[in-house]
Amino acid sequence: AERPELEDALVARARRLAARAYPADRVTDRASDASIDHAARDEHHRALLACYQTHVRLPHHGTAENQFHPLTCRLLHALERPWERDLLARARRTAQRLGTDLTEDALPADPDAFVAWYQRTAFTHPLYEHPLYGFLSTEADRAQLERFLRFEAAGEAAFDDLVALGQVGTRGEVKIEMGRNYWDELGNGKAHAVHTHLFHRLTEGLDITAPEAPELPWQVLSGVNVMLWSCIPRRNAFRAQGTLGAVELLAPQRCTRLVHGAVRVGIPKRVMSYYGAHAIIDVGHAEGWLEHVVRPQVAELPAARVGIAEGLLARADASLDYFDFSLAALRR
Repeated sequence: AERPELEDALVARARRLAARAYPADRVTDRASDASIDHAARDEHHRALLACYQTHVRLPHHGTAENQFHPLTCRLLHALERPWERDLLARARRTAQRLGTDLTEDALPADPDAFVAWYQRTAFTHPLYEHPLYGFLSTEADRAQLERFLRFEAAGEAAFDDLVALGQVGTRGEVKIEMGRNYWDELGNGKAHAVHTHLFHRLTEGLDITAPEAPELPWQVLSGVNVMLWSCIPRRNAFRAQGTLGAVELLAPQRCTRLVHGAVRVGIPKRVMSYYGAHAIIDVGHAEGWLEHVVRPQVAELPAARVGIAEGLLARADASLDYFDFSLAALRR
């Protein structure tokens, strides 16, 4: 209020940063693209995460005070829009490679056919059989597995909170399934079985500390930001149904391989109970999400399928970048 020129200077800097990180004349293909300015993307996603965190942190963290400050909103807009343009353009490109367009005319209109398309698209995306899974399961030593778990700790985005945000405004069968999913995340009311508690037990059991955001590359942070981008703004409500469903559908494959690798190098199975649980539970969660969230939402509002499809591919593409980075970093 006292120095309006400072606000304008910060917003201008954010716009310049976003333009370097996500130039308007390019679309990301893979994280290995030679044209990517990685330093700009690192700074961009750290700043973007700071803006999103004003919406999901408790007051004692010191960020909630400025949740709706005009400067916070302006910075979020300046950082988010170029990234969102790239995110959605890349999702459309990925869809075309997998044989369809992300338009109402191209996507199946029948709810059951759309569910089949959603599942088939998830299982044919390059993420589904990523070479990282085999590396973790059969090759990685204990130090490499623990380093990967540090990345995982940094990228853990409190799935229960995301589901709570995603269900806002939904009705009927969709809300009931999201509520059922949320209750499972809370261990069905048993404190020792709450999924975030299981994850904390893992990090404590292995004495793993998550790196702070300034230590992390954009490939780790962007996965968190995709989930917050989809679940916080109401304009993305249907995209949130796509991203959350993608997590459920794609998690069992990764979790199963990770548990196998951990047991192989001597990490006790009980320490890996978070991943062991998700290797099993998320199979049912995925089926429930497809049948009781995606199918009824498309039946009630056919136009929702574009957002749901965009969310699925945005999440899968972001995870692909994260796993590409993780595999290269672990091998180094």
